[in-house]
Amino acid sequence: MLVVTDLSHVYANGTQALDSVTLSIPAGMFGLLGPNGAGKSTLMRTVATLQTPTAGRIRFDEIDVLKRPEALRRMLGYLPQDFGVYPRVTAYDMLDHMAVLKGLADRTERKETVETLLHQVNLWSVRKKALAGFSGGMRQRFGIAQALIGNPRLLIADEPTAGLDPEERNRFLNLLAEIGDTTVVILSTQIVDDVADLCSRMAVLSEGRILLEGAPQDLAAELRGHAHLGSARCEGSVRARAGRGSWRSAADQVLSPLPGRASRVPIPMMS
Repeated sequence: MLVVTDLSHVYANGTQALDSVTLSIPAGMFGLLGPNGAGKSTLMRTVATLQTPTAGRIRFDEIDVLKRPEALRRMLGYLPQDFGVYPRVTAYDMLDHMAVLKGLADRTERKETVETLLHQVNLWSVRKKALAGFSGGMRQRFGIAQALIGNPRLLIADEPTAGLDPEERNRFLNLLAEIGDTTVVILSTQIVDDVADLCSRMAVLSEGRILLEGAPQDLAAELRGHAHLGSARCEGSVRARAGRGSWRSAADQVLSPLPGRASRVPIPMMS
């Protein structure tokens, strides 16, 4: 269980990227939905211990993440929006190198890990191909392979489907869904369909604040008037966060495409 409590972050230029974010995320697929500039990447980078928040707390099971970041890193898999690779190196050699960096010193164990991951992400047939020749979807599948080295208990994927064609996008999301059976997987995205079908729970983030949290279809139904926050159906499954302006009008714009086809999140109009 990942628990984020009252997490805030203000950059040096005064921009408040996160404003008292509180989330509880159990094992499984969890979607973080929001437009550009909502604070998704800041939240992902903070949970991944790449930056220190201005205020708040993060716990993963028994680990106080802010006090013991190295303990989380040993069980973390992270796929950022943009990740660098050596373009002339083959997929196999690059993954083997990353496995060494993650502490897999035993050659036999490392070989088994690399081969298993390449099969898992359907890249075995191109294992000897230089990464420079990979398509966008192949690069993202390689990215998830490196994130899975060491069997992480927490996997963070920050807008992993951006720029992928529909076929590659579906293949990638199916791979994440398989992993999510036993791991906490956080999928950050602007695309409604990325969370609508795969995530059992989700949160809507805008201007650094959580607007809504719950099951995707319950959130959509509640906003359309087919369910109510006080009803037995949504009791405990939908949480609305009051804040500046109207959360309902903002969240309604975010969730209105559900269910759709790869709809992008519009920028919420906050009153």
